[in-house]
Amino acid sequence: MSLPQEVSASYQALVESGNIRYVTEPDAAASIAAVSDGAAAAWAWSAYVEIVAAAVVTDPCWLAGVFLHLPVVEAFYGDFAIATGAAGSEVDIAEVPFDEELFAVVEGKAHMHAFPHPIKITGSPRLAVRLRKNTAASAAGCSLRLWLAEAIGT
Repeated sequence: MSLPQEVSASYQALVESGNIRYVTEPDAAASIAAVSDGAAAAWAWSAYVEIVAAAVVTDPCWLAGVFLHLPVVEAFYGDFAIATGAAGSEVDIAEVPFDEELFAVVEGKAHMHAFPHPIKITGSPRLAVRLRKNTAASAAGCSLRLWLAEAIGT
């Protein structure tokens, strides 16, 4: 992308922000279970879990944030990585820290991580998530949804 295109995209996103439509993915009522595969040791990245298949998100769109909720199995802290790309070829575009000391069934916890600067996603790629956590191998994790901005400037 050339400099004039970058400037135009930034203008549309930051100045013409009245032309933005926000959506969540997946768009159904269910969130994605982003959990460790039970084989990853403490602080080792788990395998990727698909959030949406290719050709689902609008091209282009902007990753504005992540909703994380409902920790399962155990309390933990760690990081979630949001990635784009085909299975086996994912590229992380954002790492999101997460710290949950209490289970959702006790506290009803949910966290919204809004990014200070949205991340542009082009080409309508597959989106996936993986996590690493401070606890030993288990199926711990959370459910999540992505917060996307689309229709910028239209």
